[in-house]
Amino acid sequence: MTQEFLQDAMVADLKELFAHERLKSSLGVEREIQIYPQDVPIRESDDEAQDKKAPPEPYVVVRLRGGKTESDDDPQIIDAVLVACVYDPDPGRQGYRDALHIINKIYHHYSACAVIGNRWEVLYPMEWTTQEEDTHPYYFTAMSLRIQAPAVHKEVPEA
Repeated sequence: MTQEFLQDAMVADLKELFAHERLKSSLGVEREIQIYPQDVPIRESDDEAQDKKAPPEPYVVVRLRGGKTESDDDPQIIDAVLVACVYDPDPGRQGYRDALHIINKIYHHYSACAVIGNRWEVLYPMEWTTQEEDTHPYYFTAMSLRIQAPAVHKEVPEA
């Protein structure tokens, strides 16, 4: 079981979680929340009909930052960061509320169901943050998760 399998399982899990939620993109079109592994795709045009990947928002990026194993018998602990982005051009600057809604929904989902893909366990603490810099009309939030992967046991060669 590799880290890519974990990332793929998280992407599939979050796609299902947000399957019925829609927010406006920067083209003003209602769109499902997109879930991307590791980073957003490069935007090739502003014409959504010509470029199926444009625009990327609203989205959640499932980014794996690293992992650590303390000893031979210990499970690997994988650090994942989920970054949510929404677009809201309203001058009232309330777009952060949609971004927080996304992170809050993820938080409640993994609090209630702490197992991903029947293999990986979400550990506490779960941490989240909002952006400090002004990126209006784009609003970002992020969540940090520690995920326990099953331990890998040494194989003993037969004599």
